[in-house]
Amino acid sequence: MTRRLPAWTLLALLALVLTLAACRKDPPEAAEAAGNPVAAVEGLAKALRDNDLVRYSHLSLPPELHARTEALWNRRVAQAEPVTDADAVEYDKMMARLTAPDAEAELNRDLEPKLAKLESEISGQWPLMQATGLIFLNAAIQANTDLSAEEKTHATEVVAGLVAWAQPALFTDRARARVAVSAVVETANALDLPTLAQARALPMGPAMEKGGIALAGVKQVAKAYDLDLDRALYGVRAELVSAQGDRAQVKVSYPLLDKTVSFEMAMVRRGDGWYSAQAVADAEAELAEAGEQAAPAQVGAAANPAG
Repeated sequence: MTRRLPAWTLLALLALVLTLAACRKDPPEAAEAAGNPVAAVEGLAKALRDNDLVRYSHLSLPPELHARTEALWNRRVAQAEPVTDADAVEYDKMMARLTAPDAEAELNRDLEPKLAKLESEISGQWPLMQATGLIFLNAAIQANTDLSAEEKTHATEVVAGLVAWAQPALFTDRARARVAVSAVVETANALDLPTLAQARALPMGPAMEKGGIALAGVKQVAKAYDLDLDRALYGVRAELVSAQGDRAQVKVSYPLLDKTVSFEMAMVRRGDGWYSAQAVADAEAELAEAGEQAAPAQVGAAANPAG
């Protein structure tokens, strides 16, 4: 874990990292949701609404690729270097504090002077900070070579909405802060991962389950500040733009605060299911970098992606 990160940031990072992985369960909804590209996208959104990262990750990759990704995850866990003493001590102290019987009262007490300082320091400077932050974030998006042009456009729209939403009065509101603190404490207790060694040792399946708990906590914290992630997920609309052979393009729209954000998602058919082409490509690239060889049938599919 990165040092000196706030607790809610750690939970958010855990949830985001875990959503990229595969799992080992075979949920009953999987076959139906993956039957066509639109249903596949809707299935992913529903899994996130349900905080079910086990199902989400299963729907993200074809079964064979899914299994190989899980095997790589578990092998890396088994071969990982021990956590450093400094990181372990910081994480363990943080979790002990979040799960203490008087955690909410103590955290709210310590947060009050920080909120008061934020109020006095940021109010007059916020417009300039907001504009500077937007420029910096957009530059970072454009410089990211891992993002496609479509992904950069989507990220830019999301950043613009979030920067406009992030007002000082929102984050210095004491009542909202108390709700957020309560959500963080509740999530930390539900995670039941008191040590960094325990968190780092999780195999794929249990990590997915813990990730679902973390995602639910992130949603609660965001909702305390009027950012309703479930509303966005319930509002996901998928529309087929084009389809040819084993390739398809789907337009995905969802509400974000007071705007509707849209982007196009490339989909690929593998076997009887449809999956995000980017997720498949990323998983295959990671396996290749780790020296994992594709199964013969998978090599043939990669050589002839259009079918």
